Amino acid sequence: MKTSIIRKWLMLPITLLMTLLMPGLALALTCKTQGAGESVVRADLSSTVAIPANLPDGSVVWRSERLNLAVECARDEAGGPEDVFMYLNPENLQIGEGIRAGLTLSSVDYVQNSGRIPTQQQAPACTDASSGCPSVTFNLPFSVFIEKYGPTPPSGVASDLYDYRMFQLDGRDGPNPGADGKLSYVINNLMGLRFVACDAELRVMPETVDFGDVAIRNVRVGEMATFQRFALATSRTCESPFSLNARITPVSGILKGDVLVPVDNDSIGIRITQARDRSPVPFHEPFHLTDLLEGNYSDTADFNAELLWQTSTPTAGPFSAEVMVDLFYK
Repeated sequence: MKTSIIRKWLMLPITLLMTLLMPGLALALTCKTQGAGESVVRADLSSTVAIPANLPDGSVVWRSERLNLAVECARDEAGGPEDVFMYLNPENLQIGEGIRAGLTLSSVDYVQNSGRIPTQQQAPACTDASSGCPSVTFNLPFSVFIEKYGPTPPSGVASDLYDYRMFQLDGRDGPNPGADGKLSYVINNLMGLRFVACDAELRVMPETVDFGDVAIRNVRVGEMATFQRFALATSRTCESPFSLNARITPVSGILKGDVLVPVDNDSIGIRITQARDRSPVPFHEPFHLTDLLEGNYSDTADFNAELLWQTSTPTAGPFSAEVMVDLFYK
């Protein structure tokens, strides 16, 4: 009954009133990177990414670098405090066939196709937008990934998108894709994702690196006590050529820069280096391992596990740490 009365007598004034009030009710939020003031941050696949068709669903086939964006958000209109959210896939696009995208935020994986994730940050209230609204600044630690999921497309092409807006920062009434001041993270060149017939076999030789007895003498912090060599051997059994990236991730121990310190004895730290030039291999970061192209069906890459003193007064006793090796296909 109330609705009927409003429609008969107040329809035009209500329409005008809503038109006037909408700007004041809209919770407009502007988010950009601190300093540079960027509203779009991009990850570029930069080359083809091969996806073995026989991988189980949920296998990660590509992951971006880990970022820790310095973000600044503020209201651009007068109003109360405004929560900051991450909106996944704000343009509501299908990323492709046989794949899906995910987001890792504060060590938690999110693989839903859409929805919002709270950042636990809030832009302050603003009383006078003409003089500039106060802002909240915070760091946003995240990475994004693509995993195999669902039936493999017959064409072998996983996606026909040039780019994919993984997420956008906005207020609780968002998202508003493409609007200025809405900080977004975009993955470029998804057309480089392709399926191949087989995966690679990986062998770690030896699987356990034994340093034996390490003499405590001439100890200097940061210097190498000893090292042992190990190798990553890869091979393929199908005709599909591909390149391989690898990533070494600690399973146990405490990471200090590029050195993994065992929990049971922090007198020593373990650093992984390339055997050919002793260049460090960063933990958690993908690196080029080998190319299994054309007639090359197998290869072996050599590495050093170096022990570095962490104190000038080491404690005698055993130590151990574990790492995991992941392969990424190109």
